[in-house]
Amino acid sequence: MKMLLYVLAYTREITIASVSLAILYFRSFHLIYFVIGAILTTLEAKVLKHIIKQPRPDSYKLVSKKKTSYGMPSSHSQAMSFFAAYFQLVTMSSILPEHFRLFGLSASVLAALLSTFSLGVIWSRVQLGHHTVSQVMAGTILGTLSALVWFRLWQAYFSQ
Repeated sequence: MKMLLYVLAYTREITIASVSLAILYFRSFHLIYFVIGAILTTLEAKVLKHIIKQPRPDSYKLVSKKKTSYGMPSSHSQAMSFFAAYFQLVTMSSILPEHFRLFGLSASVLAALLSTFSLGVIWSRVQLGHHTVSQVMAGTILGTLSALVWFRLWQAYFSQ
């Protein structure tokens, strides 16, 4: 359990490395569009934190030597929910080729793995004491809604 939480504590680094490799490998405008959406939803969370100013749980102050920051909404939960929801929408649409595979895995299997990883990250934010359940729920809802809007914008303006 501790090892899993340790790995999930490095979500930002894992996500940045994975997305960077995907951009280099696929060289896709849609992937860049997706990354812009992920950055925007993360910035939205940061702005909302400073507007709402809800403190993090007391346990956060015990484990973190970082400067004080706010917890509502969880930007990790918001970003990971955006990733998972957007990829689910892509797999349900006709954007990917019918027999798309990555590392031998179909798009639906990749979507399930990404969703599972995202849920693990969301769960870890509470387990690590960084957020309350309401903070991760708010981030999850906002990230999912952002993905829906961003995907609809793609369909309206960039899809053929």
